[in-house]
Amino acid sequence: AGLPADCLDNPRATLSAADYARLMDTFWRITNNEMMGLLPRSVRYGSFAMMCKAIIGCTHLEHALHRASNFYRLFDGAPQLHIHHDGQTTRLEIDMDTSLDRDHFLSESLLVIWHRFSSWLVGQGLPLLSVGCAYPAPPHAQYYQDLFATPVRFNDSATCLLIPRQSMSLPVSQTPASLRNFLQHSPADLLARPNPHESTTGKVRQLLRRSPMTALPDLTTCAQQLSISGATLRRRLQDEQTSFQTLKDECRFQEASLQLARQETSIREIAEYLGYTETSTFHRAFRKWMGVTPGEYRQQHRRKQRSMDAHSTH
Repeated sequence: AGLPADCLDNPRATLSAADYARLMDTFWRITNNEMMGLLPRSVRYGSFAMMCKAIIGCTHLEHALHRASNFYRLFDGAPQLHIHHDGQTTRLEIDMDTSLDRDHFLSESLLVIWHRFSSWLVGQGLPLLSVGCAYPAPPHAQYYQDLFATPVRFNDSATCLLIPRQSMSLPVSQTPASLRNFLQHSPADLLARPNPHESTTGKVRQLLRRSPMTALPDLTTCAQQLSISGATLRRRLQDEQTSFQTLKDECRFQEASLQLARQETSIREIAEYLGYTETSTFHRAFRKWMGVTPGEYRQQHRRKQRSMDAHSTH
């Protein structure tokens, strides 16, 4: 890929978007495997391009994603895309064999690619309501916010993207001509592109992320920072199937999940860090949100981590 070797030896080194895209494209091309050796079976280089050509004539996003799903069913062992509707939301679920993907790089890459590719197809950033990961929070979990700018649930029932159902009816705005230009650098550049999620929900989440947990801003303050009225902010969030209180809760409990994964931090300390004056109040709120108490969540995470460590050793 023409990169200096020492950048790969330094765990703190970073790559530019162009260098990263070139590294990934070179790796896929030389290995002739778009799944990077992280599945028991390979998917040949060029398969993504053929999928794009098969769906570019579709009328709307749901039509395109169903055809993409059918395309990958032709490959034995390839990750499968399943589409599930639930009221006002749609879940795009990625089903794959994760036995070789121990650092979750392939899972992360597929989540990023399907969101950004779908956004490219319709010519706008799709609102991303949440991301589910069917694995424990990895050591680099803090970077997931940079990738998705939305709440990420680890130990979820599936690896998936949650978007508004109305987005599925958006027309495909790309053409065979624009696809030719797109495929000159894709899908590698999809991994290097900035997150296209520019909804009001995403902007509020970014504001909350930049604030101390003990002093999260209220709706009026967030509205002022976005240069809109509180009523407008409330209405826009409602249009995107969420609310300001929900976003604050998500921010708190996502941070709580990360803190609980660190065994050295006590539950009392976590409750205080999140702004709860009583540990019992944090227990009740966490259980209402996650379905288990903080202690039970920590035990589940510990068991899964031991299981993964044992599997890795084996």
